Amino acid sequence: MSDPQYELKQWLAEKVAARGVASKLAEATGMSNDKITRSKELHSDDPKKRRQISLQEIEAMAKFFGELPPGFEQMTNWLQGSSPNAPVARPMPKPNASFPPRWQSFPGDTSIPLRGHISAGKNGRFIMNGQDIAQVFCPPGLEGVEGAYAVQVDGRSGEPRFFHGETAWVNPHLKVRQGDDVVVQVVEDDEVYSYLKRYESRSTDLVRLYQYNPGEGEQHELEFPADKVFSVHKVVFHAML
Repeated sequence: MSDPQYELKQWLAEKVAARGVASKLAEATGMSNDKITRSKELHSDDPKKRRQISLQEIEAMAKFFGELPPGFEQMTNWLQGSSPNAPVARPMPKPNASFPPRWQSFPGDTSIPLRGHISAGKNGRFIMNGQDIAQVFCPPGLEGVEGAYAVQVDGRSGEPRFFHGETAWVNPHLKVRQGDDVVVQVVEDDEVYSYLKRYESRSTDLVRLYQYNPGEGEQHELEFPADKVFSVHKVVFHAML
């Protein structure tokens, strides 16, 4: 089974390889030794031996080690107040460009709405109820994007790409291409249903989607009449909160 956190867990395994580091990490972050062991597990298919690392835990690890893990290089605000007892981080390579780009610092308190929804079952479809149930952090790529929002994954039709309980962040303005993950709203029986799937194609008549883990009696491929598709919004980031 592919793991969307593979590089992150590989990074963690390397960081705690030295004797005593895992215990110091547990003491500094409040994570148990068992959680740390399961968080760096890369190869077991036993759910009791592996786990998904939450965003709060990733931030705590970054602060402890004084280093941003792979996939989170732009979260520079995490390193403010990092642990003075952390192992020395590996030096970053010097840029070799004549005119290196400037880094833009993003405020740490920026947030976007998490849309509430009602689980509706078949093929992982759900109904967004129009209410904002919480505010979640805003990834740098969505800073200042009007209408950006997030939804929470409900069910297992998206595994191993999306896991139950994860949050997916959406940019409603980006162009969608084949292979992109998307939130699609479809009018069915006078109700607007939503789907978190992989976008395949669109023709004059049909919009085609793909679901990674269909349930019993369901198919990988989903097709909807093009004139019933209300919106197709691109997912730009997802993580366990």
